[in-house]
Amino acid sequence: MKLKTYLLYALIICSLTNCKRETVVKPIQQEYIVISKEDSLSNAYDQKNKIPRPFVPQELKWYTDLVVIMDSKDKVYIYQTERKSSNEEAKFDNPNYIGLRPEYLTTVDSKDFVSFLKNNNDIFGIFPNKENVINPFYIASETDTIKNVAISNLNKALSKEKSQTIYLLRKTTEEENVVLNFKRNQKNFEPEKINWSTKFYDGQVSPFTKEYEEMERRTKSVVNAKETFKKKIRIVYM
Repeated sequence: MKLKTYLLYALIICSLTNCKRETVVKPIQQEYIVISKEDSLSNAYDQKNKIPRPFVPQELKWYTDLVVIMDSKDKVYIYQTERKSSNEEAKFDNPNYIGLRPEYLTTVDSKDFVSFLKNNNDIFGIFPNKENVINPFYIASETDTIKNVAISNLNKALSKEKSQTIYLLRKTTEEENVVLNFKRNQKNFEPEKINWSTKFYDGQVSPFTKEYEEMERRTKSVVNAKETFKKKIRIVYM
């Protein structure tokens, strides 16, 4: 019995050893980012060092000139916004309706994402350029964990190019989720007929209603989606 037991142990050890050898030759694991974890670490750092969180104007709480949406597979969706009007005293827990449409979203394969940014750096200003500017931008995800290889490729490229550009992380908005669904399914998009929630501005108004129009006139805090890519006007000089 003892001999059989020893042989059994030997077989188990051999099998485990083989597993370890196989693990070594596997591809490097993809870099994942958990949005809520990043927020928690940031909040903890601020509290520990008693550093107040920087003031973020209403129109920059959800949108920057460039917005990147990374899905859980192999696609990246890119669009731009522009500020139509602003009221820095306005404080809302929800974004305004920006008029995003499926055709405004440019679809890029994840593996080509960094190349796309570099080829259009005169527009986006993500990597070092002769104007010596940095353009912060948002990366959004439908899920709390970003599992898209584009995020790791981007981090490597930013580090290699010594870019000082920063990106902010957030979950996708209701409007982005709806538009993405129409984009992927190639359905006719008629936003006026969609049953939007009240999670806009103060959380009590829905787009395409009289209440929403009145809220927008009163607050003067509006960001709109751009139909085509244009060079950023508002820049930060280093």
